[in-house]
This record gives sequence, structure tokens and C-alpha cells, in this order.
Amino acid sequence: MLIGICTHLGCSPSGPFASDENSQLGADPGFVCPCHGSTFDLAGRVFKNKPASDNLPVPPHRYLSENAIRIGEDTKA
Repeated sequence: MLIGICTHLGCSPSGPFASDENSQLGADPGFVCPCHGSTFDLAGRVFKNKPASDNLPVPPHRYLSENAIRIGEDTKA
């Protein structure tokens, strides 16, 4: 679960793409930002030497059960 806003300039990354499905990702699956080519793996970590300097953020959330998540609520607060 990630916030789908690129940490470089706020564009929405496309994907997820499977391995070898997008030339910018190479053999790795993940997301591609169409604005300036930042690439992220499936966990939202930015690849090295890309315009985005930070990973995609994970929103505050909590698990309600094995099959349900509440987004926007953090039990650590």
C-alpha cells in the first residue's frame, strides 16, 4: 500500500509493471513516473540515480482483521 504521488514533482507513477514489461525498469517489476522517469520497485523504493530523492510514502493505516485495512488511521499516534 503506497501513496501514488511521485516524490519528485507530484506526478502519478504508472504501473505496476511486470518484469521486462517496461524498458525504464529493465528486469525489475515496479512503477514509472511519466514526468521525469523516476522508477520505484513494488515496495515503493526509488531506484538509484533518479530524479525522485525519496521513496513513495506509506499512508497511516491499521489492520481491522486479516482481510480488512483502515487507511488514514494510525494506531501508533
